[in-house]
Amino acid sequence: MERTFIAVKPDGVQRGLCGEIIKRFETRGFKMVAAKFLQASEDHLKQHYLDLKDMPFYGGLCKYMSSGPILAMVTP
Repeated sequence: MERTFIAVKPDGVQRGLCGEIIKRFETRGFKMVAAKFLQASEDHLKQHYLDLKDMPFYGGLCKYMSSGPILAMVTP
């Protein structure tokens, strides 16, 4: 079974947009089966974005995504 990972980035969480973002995905037919607020470590994010390690923005991306809490969600 294929699953989709959706993350609300730190600025979206800080601005209080989680509800609106979830609503938009659900309107398009996605059904959330799990959601969790978490503060990902930079090391964890480096593994998550490993396929982008050769890109010039890789370091900044990992640093930004670890700068605050994110909302991680999974859909079936």
